[in-house]
Amino acid sequence: MMTAHEAVERFVNDGDTIYSGFNMISFALTNEIIRQGIKGLKAVAGSVTPNVTMMSIDGNVNRIETGYLSGTLRSKPFQEMMRDGRVKWNDYTNMTITLRLMAGGLGMPFICANSFLGTDYLLEETMNHSRSLEEDRKREDGSIAPPYAVIDSPFDGRKALLYPALKPDVAIVHCQRADEEGNVQVWGPQADTKWGLWSSKNVLVTAEEIVPRSVISTEPHFTIVPGFKVSAVIHEPWGSHPSGLNGYYRADREWAGLTGAGMTTWNGAREYLDEWVYGTKDHADYIAKYKDRFGEDLLDNLRVKDTMVPEQPARYGWR
Repeated sequence: MMTAHEAVERFVNDGDTIYSGFNMISFALTNEIIRQGIKGLKAVAGSVTPNVTMMSIDGNVNRIETGYLSGTLRSKPFQEMMRDGRVKWNDYTNMTITLRLMAGGLGMPFICANSFLGTDYLLEETMNHSRSLEEDRKREDGSIAPPYAVIDSPFDGRKALLYPALKPDVAIVHCQRADEEGNVQVWGPQADTKWGLWSSKNVLVTAEEIVPRSVISTEPHFTIVPGFKVSAVIHEPWGSHPSGLNGYYRADREWAGLTGAGMTTWNGAREYLDEWVYGTKDHADYIAKYKDRFGEDLLDNLRVKDTMVPEQPARYGWR
């Protein structure tokens, strides 16, 4: 157990590759990375989201490897950074990024998938454009590794594609609950979260609740990553806000309009970061500021009120 400040200070370094996916977003850790001024990060995920927009605009992230950029492209400043080369990127697909993370999590150097066959992904200009991540593929001898390789299958002779494994330095995620040993449990849509965690060298987790080990043990199937893989667990209620967390609260759809978090202009982005990131000392302070500014009822209205109960709950036991 540690604070977000301690976790980021200890485990996130300039130049790291960082996994932050479409689901289970930890804005608590995102904001702390921004506050500490960590630079030169590469963001990887099947889909990158507005928290990567924030880190890009503030100069933390300058490279992106993903299967979906549209979540960040709503920001005109971000579009400008892509055009002028301040942000470099390669665009794969959601599935191929997830498979590459899976390869990294399983200790495989590459993985085979054929979704690029018959598509423009195989065109030279798609992966080796002027703002691609070619430098990231540089080998020790100075040569450049390809973004993928087309081979003849040794089994049936058909064309097949190999993709290199992704092995981030650090993953940041927000979960429903964890215990003090770092056993992390999640439910709801997970997308590439499991393999993002398993493939990363260091896993930093903010948790809505910290529960006893006995709670984890009684429903072990919710455990997405065990404690021995987790570098830091932080108790951080509302740690995913303004995003949502399945079973706890909905995404705050009014947030961008209230605060300028949409980052559609440089001035708006700067004002938002100055007030809501640099202007708060940690995520608890950020939530307290929200309540003070907009009222506790607005936040409380985001809480999930109608919980779902299985019609026929599973029965556990073995004797």
